[in-house]
Amino acid sequence: MKTLWRPLHEILIVLLIISGGCATRTPEEPSGDRGTYEPPTSPLIVVDNLRNAVIEKNTQNFMLSLADPSRSSMTYAYEPSAEVGARYQAVFSSWNADRERQAFLSMISRLPVDQRPSLVFSNTQVAFSSPDSLVWVSDYELTVRLNITALPSLLTGTMALTVTPERSGLWSVSRWRDAKRPGDTVESTWSLLRGQLSN
Repeated sequence: MKTLWRPLHEILIVLLIISGGCATRTPEEPSGDRGTYEPPTSPLIVVDNLRNAVIEKNTQNFMLSLADPSRSSMTYAYEPSAEVGARYQAVFSSWNADRERQAFLSMISRLPVDQRPSLVFSNTQVAFSSPDSLVWVSDYELTVRLNITALPSLLTGTMALTVTPERSGLWSVSRWRDAKRPGDTVESTWSLLRGQLSN
């Protein structure tokens, strides 16, 4: 009986090692999608990060592109296009980074999971540059299909971003001005999207 127990005991140990000891675990998914984000060591990297955040529907990276008093001496400010600013005066009179975040979240939450916005810049130029700020100006086309009756799928305008350094030496957008392009007959700026989603 003793001799029979020993081989059985050894077989059980071997089976336990094979079945449990060497089992591999399925790797866990990352807790969050970091997206395409580069530390903004120059003003133009901020513009790239902002565009990528919109396309990738990445709220965290979008907000990292905007000035935050916890990181910067500047506070983020948004200036809507004139017609939309007049129409949604109450909305934009108290606009700040939190309202910007809410509007961005509202936009991406209305999009199907497999659908992303498209953001194209053209006629880009640096309107002003100094060691402590840069004003970047560009026409834009933002395509976002939200199925809101009063909102076109293609939003167009001209944006002027004032990019300033933070205490860390990294850069962020401290002021965002939106305007209708001179040739556009209908008001269809990004401000319209913000106004619709915040109203």
